[in-house]
Amino acid sequence: MSQATSYQFVKLGMNLEYLRGISSTSLMLTTGLDAFPELTENLPARRFAAPNVVAVLKSLLIQLEEMQLQRALAAAAEFRPMLAQMEAYIGQHPTTPDPIVLQDGFANRLVSLAKQVSLALKQELGSQAG
Repeated sequence: MSQATSYQFVKLGMNLEYLRGISSTSLMLTTGLDAFPELTENLPARRFAAPNVVAVLKSLLIQLEEMQLQRALAAAAEFRPMLAQMEAYIGQHPTTPDPIVLQDGFANRLVSLAKQVSLALKQELGSQAG
């Protein structure tokens, strides 16, 4: 691969930051914001719905592969079974009217892994610069 662009690094950082901010179901806000659909879409239950998390995880894994960031990719390997589990669940419940949200333990594990991947990425990029 050629030299990674600034855009690729920004997108990579945004995807990791998104995953680090995942909210679990116990933190969901319950309030009557039906009159404000743009605010409702930004509540944790919608923003961090399982299909959104799946899309970000896929994007992150593709980025790490394309940018050939092997240490970070190795740290992200634990995302793959979790991704498969989410995709299987979503596939079994395709017409759910409410967003499919992550259970607390699962969400917390994703956040922990995102932090580990961020650390591995910093170390890898630091060793490449030095």
